[in-house]
Amino acid sequence: MSFGSGDARKRPGLFDSFKAAMSPVELPPDDGKPIEPPRVVLVATVMAMLAGIVFILIGGYSIATTDQALDNAVANYNAAISDCTQKYGGIGDAVVVPTAPAEDVTAAQTCQQYTPLTDETISSAKTNNVMISAIVVLIGLIATVGGWFLRKGAKFSRLAVGLAVVLSVVVTMLFQASNLFTLVGTLLMIVAVMLCYIGKGAVYFGRLKARRAG
Repeated sequence: MSFGSGDARKRPGLFDSFKAAMSPVELPPDDGKPIEPPRVVLVATVMAMLAGIVFILIGGYSIATTDQALDNAVANYNAAISDCTQKYGGIGDAVVVPTAPAEDVTAAQTCQQYTPLTDETISSAKTNNVMISAIVVLIGLIATVGGWFLRKGAKFSRLAVGLAVVLSVVVTMLFQASNLFTLVGTLLMIVAVMLCYIGKGAVYFGRLKARRAG
């Protein structure tokens, strides 16, 4: 059985649509008039800058509250050690693991994993938190600056926002430093970059590149 005519009318798949969107676009003749950014580029600008502001606020807040958060974490950790000492005789090798019930056995095994906190450990935790928070702020600054220059068609703007996306993914994978806000911010940056590389966004940047080259 032949489906020749039906095959011709077959709708393109998702991969075909993506391939078509990423294909080089044909630029219109340069009429010498000012090249205004299309709406998609303006939307990309807002999205990138909004994501950048989110990262700056989150990183800045984390730096500002590092001492308080660390004090709370240390207090909770020490309280857990005290509880282990009262119920199971201590932490680490000092723990006496009961035979039952199962809940107590699990809790005692958790106590075996605790180690005493030292000033060096606390200082290292603080340094790591400040370092990661500073990187988050840096990502926000890169995204905000890159986003601002997207609407002007600056050569580095798309690369800057793309770099912010890469840094965000790397920080998330290496340090597990992410939350709902940073995930949404990263998604906004990804969409912003895509809008500038396909369709009218690609035409806009292509025209500006061609004019600068000419």
